[in-house]
Amino acid sequence: MEIILQKINNTADIPFEIKDLYHGAFPEEERREWSDIIRRIETGDPIFNFYVLQHNSETIGFITLWNLPGALYCEHFAVSHSCRNKGYGAEVVKKVIAMAGSRPLVLEVELPGSSDFADSRISFYKRCGMEPLEDFPYWQPPYRQGLPEVAMMLMSSSPLPDPTAFAMILHTIVYNQ
Repeated sequence: MEIILQKINNTADIPFEIKDLYHGAFPEEERREWSDIIRRIETGDPIFNFYVLQHNSETIGFITLWNLPGALYCEHFAVSHSCRNKGYGAEVVKKVIAMAGSRPLVLEVELPGSSDFADSRISFYKRCGMEPLEDFPYWQPPYRQGLPEVAMMLMSSSPLPDPTAFAMILHTIVYNQ
């Protein structure tokens, strides 16, 4: 199975269905404004990367990655409903872990038991080689004024030397907090 991660450098190259997938896959409090994603692509933000996932020339999803000091951070990752449970997502995670090289890949997940899909999502990432930082209390800052903080859990492909320092970097760079 060959999944291609096509880096998007021009917003005209974003397939039309990706915006709908983004809005459908993440609740409002867990996503940034679409216009901010577009701005980051258009300005060539050097640490933000938007990839469209392709299999046999078909768009199957997307992933956003941030090159942060000491880690590669996955902000959003979604596979189209029709393409789930076929191994595509696991293949993408393995490719992204390889892209991270010696740095850990880090992502946020909802707390166990907090939603219908939280436990299965955590299990999926564990099968892909990610480990939960269960003993590290973590809150996702609000993306914009008026939205709440969200209790989340960090997962990492390899140990984070200092989760508190990483969370501060994440909140400063990704969330502008």
